Amino acid sequence: MSRELTQNERRLSVLGAIGLLWGALLVAIGFTVPFVAIVIGGLFLIVVAGLQGRALAAAVKPSLGRVGGRVVGASQKASGTIGGFDWSAKGDSARRRGAAARRTAADGMKRAFAAGGAAVTGVESRGRELAARRAARPAPPMRREAMRLSQQAAVLRAEERLSEAVEVGEQALAIFRTLGDSHGAALTLNGLGLTQARMGDESGALDSYETAVTLLTQLGDAHGAGRVLANLGALHRGQGHDAQARAAWTDALERFEPGTPEYDRMAQQLKLAS
Repeated sequence: MSRELTQNERRLSVLGAIGLLWGALLVAIGFTVPFVAIVIGGLFLIVVAGLQGRALAAAVKPSLGRVGGRVVGASQKASGTIGGFDWSAKGDSARRRGAAARRTAADGMKRAFAAGGAAVTGVESRGRELAARRAARPAPPMRREAMRLSQQAAVLRAEERLSEAVEVGEQALAIFRTLGDSHGAALTLNGLGLTQARMGDESGALDSYETAVTLLTQLGDAHGAGRVLANLGALHRGQGHDAQARAAWTDALERFEPGTPEYDRMAQQLKLAS
């Protein structure tokens, strides 16, 4: 009996660890703590009920066996009957009941684990469905408007409507900053820098580029920062600041991944500037 209980304790320890891991996963993907507690608690109640049934069957088995043995011995001494009852048959009946109890407990354990597996599978499926819905969720209205304005500014710049491009770009930048979207702000600043450079506003372009590089570096977007540095180098080259242009391009080359088109173009640009 002690060996059976030790096995149950080990099972409960393993299930406890699994329950904690599932609970952390469910909370991480967005389920509320009360919901997670109900699910995990329900699974534990099912499993513990199955384990208790099995332990009860294990405890009943030897007792029934001893009772049956004593009855059989008594029946043998009394020519098989005492007081008109066939105790040998009663012992067989007790053993059959013990076997039935063990089968019932084993079936309970199987059903408990099957129910627990089904519940976990259902929760996992629900988690994947929720994650998919969040990924497919459209951008908030303000962010969509900022993206639209940024794209419009790029079109206006291509059409040489530079003043309008700057105005629309600044509107997009203001929204991105309000939203705390540093990446969107950095890309918009890069577009503003291109427009300002074409307009001859070199100081404005320099400020836009440098701010964009700072934001992208903080975000860990080395490739994006490299593209802005390439534009910054072109601005310095247009001003006749060759040393500053080479420094910006060298910095850009270090941020590009070798083998990418941007890396190859930048390496060629540095060769021509030498």
